[in-house]
Amino acid sequence: MASIIVPTDFSENAYNALFYATQLFPDEECSIYLVHSYETSLNDTISKMDPAANEVIIAKLRATVHSQLEQLSHRIQLDCAGQNLKVELMYAALPLNDIINDLIENLDVHFVVMGTKGSSGLKEIFMGSQAVDVIKNISPIPLFLIPRNANFMNPKNIAYATDFRKDDHSQNIEFLKMIIKTNNSKLHLVHFHNQSEINQKVEAQYSNLKLKLKDIDFTTHWISSDDSIEKNLKQFCDMQSIHLLTLLYHKYSFLKSLVKTSTVEKVSFHTNVPVLILPDSI
Repeated sequence: MASIIVPTDFSENAYNALFYATQLFPDEECSIYLVHSYETSLNDTISKMDPAANEVIIAKLRATVHSQLEQLSHRIQLDCAGQNLKVELMYAALPLNDIINDLIENLDVHFVVMGTKGSSGLKEIFMGSQAVDVIKNISPIPLFLIPRNANFMNPKNIAYATDFRKDDHSQNIEFLKMIIKTNNSKLHLVHFHNQSEINQKVEAQYSNLKLKLKDIDFTTHWISSDDSIEKNLKQFCDMQSIHLLTLLYHKYSFLKSLVKTSTVEKVSFHTNVPVLILPDSI
């Protein structure tokens, strides 16, 4: 059984991510926790002078959000007719990260799936500010980021870009292997390096990872990091027809350098490939 958190702002981008979530394990029973934060909407509408009016505003806003979530639940279940799908509605006037973390801490949740469209709508933005905020602040759990224009397809080619600076946690690898086995995928290990970085530590981490992947079909690609990593990674994904890009988020990683700012405006790394972010620890 898959248990998935899917935040929504009721946009088509968010619905695209919701549909993607339902298709990752279509033959299993699936519980979707459909999450919406109306904190910003509430703050924009409440009066600082009239508590009685605020109660009416809050009640109306909650009713509107509940109705929108019910409509969304009905839509996804119609679109996934025949699947064993259960949808739970979660909403509060709290920061989105707080709602997600509360669910992670109190329920047996396996991963999060969300859309990545930035509020500016610029094509150059790889992740919107809210997606970046979620990456930085939620409890360690796998996170799928689904670009605005990504259509779901079974991820037959999965890339795992790793720098071999840290040991790959067994739980992360087992989760990745579960995705691979479910979809009969081929894994592409991608290591960006320069010659001075290929040392005993890198070789040891690579050997450890190969042992963990011994029952998986994979190939390894050693790519020079002398040029732009962002550009080379995008080119690799295009050339290998990658359907899912996997990255590990830790303080030295390529991904960490991407999310230093509130929005990621790396023109050379905007992509329509869904991204799976594995946490530093689980």
